[in-house]
Amino acid sequence: MQLARNKANGKSRQTPQTKGSALFHAMRRAILLREFRQGEVLTEQQIGAEFNCSQGTVREALMRLQEEGLVQRRGYRGTTVSQFSLVEVAQMANIRIKLEVEGVRRSAGSFSMEDMAELEGYLANMEQAVVDAESYALSELDRKLHLAIFRRADLPALEPILTRCMLHMHLQTFGNPKPEGRSVSPTEAHRPILDALAVRDPDGAAEAIQSHINTTISLWSPHLKSEMEQFEPAK
Repeated sequence: MQLARNKANGKSRQTPQTKGSALFHAMRRAILLREFRQGEVLTEQQIGAEFNCSQGTVREALMRLQEEGLVQRRGYRGTTVSQFSLVEVAQMANIRIKLEVEGVRRSAGSFSMEDMAELEGYLANMEQAVVDAESYALSELDRKLHLAIFRRADLPALEPILTRCMLHMHLQTFGNPKPEGRSVSPTEAHRPILDALAVRDPDGAAEAIQSHINTTISLWSPHLKSEMEQFEPAK
């Protein structure tokens, strides 16, 4: 376990700087980039000593990670990094697509100029994260952009479900070797979505966001895309 070396690398300009948040993001980064193995035991004493923080701060971070489904806390048996099957992640990816398609259909007519400027700001920061080779910052900003769109649909009870689905999908895509062939920038990948929102086109936005998610999975995690196709209804 090497959290200390990730303290600087795990921060983005978007990350709060309190000790508890710094620890949470350092651990989340290590999980998402698979520096922690599935099933690995995480002890509060070791984390606290390495990060120079109290066990209360460690417990708070672990509880936040548990809420996201990234760790499992089992009382006296300790905390482990969650184990999950490709089948489960494929189901979550399909759920994510359904939620985001429905969300963007509902929200497409409600984006103001200020809302669009916020989304453009996320894209600019994502481009910088690519330049800085900061995979975790890129994943954080990607989730923030997608959640900013989804929140306009006014479906708050579904947001935690969507967040968990995005995180587990990112476990399969972020941090992988760059795919062969032409790469697509964050701006290019998200531009059709933002263009459709700018003209208040719900059908165009729904098609663009579904295509974007499917294309991202196909490029960065082909095995996940193949598993997802097992659940698609026969035509």
